[in-house]
Amino acid sequence: MYRAELIGIRSVLATRVAAIIAIVGLVVTQLAVVTLLPALARGDIGPGAEELGGDLPSFDLGSSADQLGALSPLGSTSGTGSLGAVVIAVVLLGVLAGTSDFRFGGIVGAALASPRRGRILAAKAGAVATVGAVLGIVLVGVSTLTLIVGLAARGLPLAIDPVGAIGVVGRGVLVVLLLALLGLAIGVVARNQLAGVLVALAVLVLEPIVQGTAALVSGTAPVWTQFLPVALAQAAIGAGPAPVSPAVASIGLVVLSVIALGAAAVDLRRRDV
Repeated sequence: MYRAELIGIRSVLATRVAAIIAIVGLVVTQLAVVTLLPALARGDIGPGAEELGGDLPSFDLGSSADQLGALSPLGSTSGTGSLGAVVIAVVLLGVLAGTSDFRFGGIVGAALASPRRGRILAAKAGAVATVGAVLGIVLVGVSTLTLIVGLAARGLPLAIDPVGAIGVVGRGVLVVLLLALLGLAIGVVARNQLAGVLVALAVLVLEPIVQGTAALVSGTAPVWTQFLPVALAQAAIGAGPAPVSPAVASIGLVVLSVIALGAAAVDLRRRDV
């Protein structure tokens, strides 16, 4: 059953497109951060750093901290709840994997072959986790390659601590995997592909709005806003400063994924296919 689910994910055009968008989105983001921002700061292009002032994000390609941030498979970002193309594409990949069987009728055959629906979801989760891990490794490779190209173009040395880099890379792959599983849970519960995509987009887009509103109302960012999905994902990677430690954020994201999959399992057992 796991193998069938894996083949199903690979054969659906929408999931392949989502993976491609994640990779292309990361390439564009990283090239902009690694090459465009330093060029703007130097005045090679644009009006220059003095004219741009606070509108120019701070990024020093020569610093170890910013080099570490550039390794993130979600793309370099300055905010713990920042939303990028990679996050959206990875979550939607999970959603599309979860809804494809309902859309094309494959869930009926799966239910007849295995009446225990928990096994169906377990097979789906295993397949999505595998695809998410592979995609995470590819995204880490893209981030690493763009960083090396940027450093070579500037003639700068690699200043990253190897232990820190390994931690960012490993946690980055885990985060991509968990985000895909969150998408899978949304897709299984929604069943309808359009509904699943809309729900996922609403959750992702509303998070920074909720964070901003809460910060305006309270005067500071409440602790609970750091435990929303995207904020947890960014903090778990540990590529930049965050109010929540990578270990705590990783555990939080795992717990959130388990809860979401548990809800999907209950829903799958109680509803007709």
